[in-house]
Amino acid sequence: MPDSKEFKTSFKLYLRLLEYLRPYRPRVTLALVCMILSALSTSYVMAQLKYIIDGAFLKTDDPTGTFHHLILWTLPLTFAAAVLKALSGYGQEYLNRYLGQRVVQTLRNNIYDHFLKLPMSFFNTQRTGILAARITNDVQVLQDSLVNIVGQGTYSLLMVVSLVAVLVYRDWQLALLTLVVFPLGLYPIFRYGRRIRHTSGEGQRLLADLNAQVHETLAGIRVVKAFGMENHERHKFKKTNDEFFYQAMKMNQAFASSSPIVESIATIVLLVLIGWMGYRSLFLSNLTVGDFISFLATTLTLYPFLKNFNGLWAGLQHALAAAERCFHILDIEDPMVDVKGAIEVGPLKKSLQFKNVQFEYVHGHPILKNISFEIKKGEVVALVGPSGGGKSTLADLVPRFYQPQSGQVLWDGEDLSHVKLASLRSHVGIVTQETILFHDTIASNIAYGRPGASFADIQAAAKAAYADEFIKNTPQGYNTLIGERGVKLSGGQRQRIAIARAILKNPPVMILDEATSALDTQSEQWVQKALEQLMGHRTTLVIAHRLSTIRKADRILVIDKGRIVEQGKHSALLAKKGLYAKLHKMQFKTHREPVEE
Repeated sequence: MPDSKEFKTSFKLYLRLLEYLRPYRPRVTLALVCMILSALSTSYVMAQLKYIIDGAFLKTDDPTGTFHHLILWTLPLTFAAAVLKALSGYGQEYLNRYLGQRVVQTLRNNIYDHFLKLPMSFFNTQRTGILAARITNDVQVLQDSLVNIVGQGTYSLLMVVSLVAVLVYRDWQLALLTLVVFPLGLYPIFRYGRRIRHTSGEGQRLLADLNAQVHETLAGIRVVKAFGMENHERHKFKKTNDEFFYQAMKMNQAFASSSPIVESIATIVLLVLIGWMGYRSLFLSNLTVGDFISFLATTLTLYPFLKNFNGLWAGLQHALAAAERCFHILDIEDPMVDVKGAIEVGPLKKSLQFKNVQFEYVHGHPILKNISFEIKKGEVVALVGPSGGGKSTLADLVPRFYQPQSGQVLWDGEDLSHVKLASLRSHVGIVTQETILFHDTIASNIAYGRPGASFADIQAAAKAAYADEFIKNTPQGYNTLIGERGVKLSGGQRQRIAIARAILKNPPVMILDEATSALDTQSEQWVQKALEQLMGHRTTLVIAHRLSTIRKADRILVIDKGRIVEQGKHSALLAKKGLYAKLHKMQFKTHREPVEE
């Protein structure tokens, strides 16, 4: 038997799963009614077997009356009960599967919704394939198991109770013998349950690893092929797949080990019953043929439902292992949740201000150190400096992808930690070096930040981003599917689609994070023109490695090792001959000599 602590944990977890049935209580009730009707009608048929057999084969003083009663009442009522059993059995089976699908649908929606709420810091430490496995593999296990556990478990229990009642009614001594021996079959159920729970959880973890490896390999297939790493990836996948196979076989062994023990005990019970009933029939003459067949048929009907508990317990352990993994995600708190009394903000009217901001990803290793500066409305401020200095992290604090450990980021004087996230992000647009596009049409990707935008607005945004011309030359124009991550477009084209998306959203504050650093010279010229259209009179924060792109900035902040070491206009910074001048000299040393940043 499971220990009390483990049982309580499992019970709480299972009750949490059942909470998902609460919205469907009418259907749960109807399913329960169908189960009760099916159990009662089955028991009625078993009970009537005595009268059918005895009425057909036992000699009586009134054979005609007995036959008429058999034909007019016993057989029709038994047939009606059998029909009711079939209809109610269909009803409970359909409703159980419906409820199982509904629970899993809700759980899958909740997990996906929770993914969207979690902060960027969470995704920085997770593998995409493993997260995807939570919403596919683990939830699928719950779907398969819930139908069996909730539906079949309740149905089996009702059937056992009703059939045992028939046995007690027929012969309480034989029923007592049956009920004393059959519980021995519970031993292997609990004996192997814990092993199944452990191996199931480990198996699901390995399956998630498999998903992650497939996702990463396919996402980086160009790199895999370019470096000739096919064999490496093949061996890595085979190793994990082999581990999953052996783990699955451990679980199958636990499943298989319990079944023979249960069947052996059931066989012993049946043989004892037949021997005892034969003795009573031959030597005591207090058992009719109808009694024998009715009792034996009821016992045989009872056996599969008792055996079901073996599979149901194993299925429960399988489901609980999956539920633990799903609820682990749902129990992760969102540190970016709106605080009580959070306010909505409008478009930036005065300034965006950083006051003594400090930030670290890992405790004791600060990325930003006492950063303070102000961006006035309509101002273009550029962040430059060596890689790893904290430029992108600083920009990520504006849409609150992260929360500073100390200090404040102020939007017109309001601390962003007291502002509603949806309100804040509706006023901020972002264009990054790594352009994220979706496997959809060009029009849908441009309208991503503004659902329901008219085609005229989409085209106007594309023209402003210098993208309309190349879009018209694609096979289906604005309705062209661009493939996963926009693989059918060039880097410059993808970037201009992203800029068109930002223009269509029309946010008052723009963040440009190295938006041209990965482009060739010709593409950069087109994108730079699009960016100038995008910035317009907006408040803009620009992160750039190519210093040629930020010469016209109102102010340039030079960040090194998490601190602002210089600030001013392009010409003034060159005149200082500090870090900015050094970076500029490295990039523009000669036109013929390539220089690494």
